Amino acid sequence: AAAAAAAATTKAATKKKPLGPSDAVEEMSLRDAVEAFASEHDVTFAPKPGRIVEGLQAYAFGSITVTIDSAKQMLLAQVGGRWAPVSLDALLERHKAKARKASKTF
Repeated sequence: AAAAAAAATTKAATKKKPLGPSDAVEEMSLRDAVEAFASEHDVTFAPKPGRIVEGLQAYAFGSITVTIDSAKQMLLAQVGGRWAPVSLDALLERHKAKARKASKTF
């Protein structure tokens, strides 16, 4: 009986309480999150006017072109000739690598 009570207590403890209006946290859009990340790392992040990729606005993240699919909550970058999901950390590394390569070719 003690084991069953412990299991019930553990199960109750792991059950998440639904968030109510008093728990409202201002949710940041994916675009805002990318912009904040870029700013934290001193990387330019701006839309590329007139540049649309598969119906999505293209942005410059430093030297890398990205799109943000808000519906799927995905950040996409062109990788090997195709658009693929990428993490913010991987995107920053791609930008730094491209910047290093460009600085060596003068």
